Amino acid sequence: MAGGIFIERELYQSKAFNHLTGFSPQLLFHFLDKRYFKRIKQGKKKKYVCTNPDNIRLSYAELKRRFGITQPRVTRGIDQLLAHGFIAMVKQGGTGEGDYNVYSMSDNWCIWNVGQVMSARDVESVARGFCKPKKRL
Repeated sequence: MAGGIFIERELYQSKAFNHLTGFSPQLLFHFLDKRYFKRIKQGKKKKYVCTNPDNIRLSYAELKRRFGITQPRVTRGIDQLLAHGFIAMVKQGGTGEGDYNVYSMSDNWCIWNVGQVMSARDVESVARGFCKPKKRL
């Protein structure tokens, strides 16, 4: 089976990448692997263009099924990739079956500095599981 992922030299030599810990670098490779490319002609040269940079879906269930990676480990990795500017959250899912998180690849890692948080999950806005109805006044 042919295939692979393209990783820019600037990305893996960046300060942001070198400050990733735990499972985060490997998780970034899984995100990069979810990109789809189309070859286009530009004069005599051929160029590859990503066709889904803002529509990347990578579920906890898929990572658990294919690689045995636990949900807490993935959550920590995603939080770190968001904070370091490698990915951004387009749509936060989790409210029911088939409601997936949707991510986009981000270039904010280029401007990341130690201690800086580029983005984070909104853990308060999505109601998960059974929620008691609010009392009416």
